[in-house]
Amino acid sequence: FALNVKGAYAAIQAVLPSMKSQQGGSVVLIASDQAIIGKPNSFAYNLTKHALASMAKTTALDYAAFNIRANAVCPGTIETPLFHNAIDAYCQRSGANKAEIVAEEAALQPLGRLGQPEEIAALVNFLISPEASFITGSLQSIDGGYTTQ
Repeated sequence: FALNVKGAYAAIQAVLPSMKSQQGGSVVLIASDQAIIGKPNSFAYNLTKHALASMAKTTALDYAAFNIRANAVCPGTIETPLFHNAIDAYCQRSGANKAEIVAEEAALQPLGRLGQPEEIAALVNFLISPEASFITGSLQSIDGGYTTQ
């Protein structure tokens, strides 16, 4: 909670004064597919990601008059070092085969693969760009279709 929610809150509060004075800006919070759906054994994590979604929506409403946009990116399963560390730990505990577990995770995604960090970066880059000037208060799923199931 301290990192996911309080950290984002502090960052937003730090940038809003300058955004207000320049009459514009874009805030992009990194939430999760768990801002949209629940998953088992994720109570605290899920709670923080829903809080980030709410923070994006309320910031969008509260600061639209200053031409400040706020959105949340909601990644699904992304192939990062954290993903691999979690799979490695699971495999050590269970004796499972890592390649099989990674393949199973990919198969859970309607697009049949894991997302890549560069795809998340590209979405963030778009959301802060002038091309996204009419997007605010949104939760942008980037999860290979997982939350649409």
